[in-house]
Amino acid sequence: MNLSTTIRMLFNALTKPEQHILIGDIPAGHILDIGGGGEGVIAQAGGTRVTPIDKFMSEIHEAREKAMNAHWMTADATQLPCKNDSFDAATMFFSAMYMPSDVKEKVFKETHRVLKTSGELWIWDVNMRQERQVFAIRLQVKFNDTLKIKTIYGVKAKDQSAASICDMLLQTGFEPKVVTQNKHWFLIKAQKQEHIAQ
Repeated sequence: MNLSTTIRMLFNALTKPEQHILIGDIPAGHILDIGGGGEGVIAQAGGTRVTPIDKFMSEIHEAREKAMNAHWMTADATQLPCKNDSFDAATMFFSAMYMPSDVKEKVFKETHRVLKTSGELWIWDVNMRQERQVFAIRLQVKFNDTLKIKTIYGVKAKDQSAASICDMLLQTGFEPKVVTQNKHWFLIKAQKQEHIAQ
């Protein structure tokens, strides 16, 4: 991302109202957090129950200090170094927005492989349109009214919506069970199905 794109992205974020997200809970059991570097939100919320992965070591270094007791791993989510049925649940906290559609599809398939039967995948993310060129969102995240994190996520814009992600989840073996739409972000809770749609 060049300097002018970065400046437009920051301007985009700073001119929008800060979005407040209260994470009342996270999935039960052992959680794989995909793209969990940077702020390490889910790792901070879940501690030892969370295995956050990120393919960028710099993102892990930034986040590890905020959640020392999580099980950090450098890995590409399209080729997870994990056995089948390894995790009770998976999360993606504003990480799908950084992935092209073909990468998201591979990540969902790999997530399906490593989740146990009926495991859940929770996705917090944004609706955006490619024509906007850049997209950014400014967040204040709270977990059970105690943990407070302020951050900005920004990316070169692409076409993405809760509906498009739900469609992709259905094609990769998940059934969306809950879709919570807010003006600037959404939360999808999907469950692993044993048979992938053809």
